[in-house]
Amino acid sequence: MKLDIRRSVGALLLLAVVALLAGCGSGEGQETPSLASEASLRVALASSDLSVGRNRVVFALIDPQSGPIRGANVQVSTYFLSSGGQEGPIEAVNAVFQEWPVRPSGIYTVELTFDRPGNWGLVTEAIDADGVRRPADTGLQIKETSSSPGLGTPAPRSDSKTLSDVEGIEQISTDRDPDRDLYEKTIAEAVESGRPLMLTFSTPAFCQTATCGPQLDVVKDIKGEYGDRAEFIHIEVFDNPHLMEGNIANGVLSPTLAEWGLVSEPWTFVVDGDGLVQAKFEAFTTRKELEEALIAVLE
Repeated sequence: MKLDIRRSVGALLLLAVVALLAGCGSGEGQETPSLASEASLRVALASSDLSVGRNRVVFALIDPQSGPIRGANVQVSTYFLSSGGQEGPIEAVNAVFQEWPVRPSGIYTVELTFDRPGNWGLVTEAIDADGVRRPADTGLQIKETSSSPGLGTPAPRSDSKTLSDVEGIEQISTDRDPDRDLYEKTIAEAVESGRPLMLTFSTPAFCQTATCGPQLDVVKDIKGEYGDRAEFIHIEVFDNPHLMEGNIANGVLSPTLAEWGLVSEPWTFVVDGDGLVQAKFEAFTTRKELEEALIAVLE
């Protein structure tokens, strides 16, 4: 499918919202019911595919005056919103600040479980060293099932491109220092190998948050330690990177993205030896998070 720059950059590269807010310290937020009183911060949600069950929710906190809030102690509560009012808090947990490898910024992540589809509210409180609590809230639309493969479900057996399908690696990767091992097998071949798989979708040369290259580097680093026990694959977001001439408008989306139901990038998945998705991560993910997920399916 020919990329329509006017429509796809906002959909495919959703995480640019976080980068823009981090850079300017302001921006138009999502229109949501206000759950927190006297909210002084904004929540910039970077998760595009939330559904019933366990979810890794990614967000940034923005001070409209000074910009991103980094490294704070952040408490998160969830509420179910209905015509009769709000129910909750359903869950209350602490978020973790994940520092990005580019620009002095980062995001917060939290594991949340939603027991029903519909409208939910997420309330955060950033607590500073003096104990001052700064609230913020946003709305969440929770689907019955996720667009991307659900946890515990079979990974799509995609017949993705490999080095045997192209004349040069630049036709399937925009990585400046590509690891050829990541392009030797199709996803189907890796899933059916009986070994766990770490699969990452990204476009290092065209990533709107500049985290795709660093994300791929993390995956390559993990491969260096676990490559003898698991499969590792990188899927380039665009199907014709060698023909784009540096212009995203010339890009054609890889059909593998549609097979996996992805509308943003980067994404990284961990699949167990039985071919079931056991972990999935939207946005840049640290080595610690990815390694823990991989070790869980290796044991």
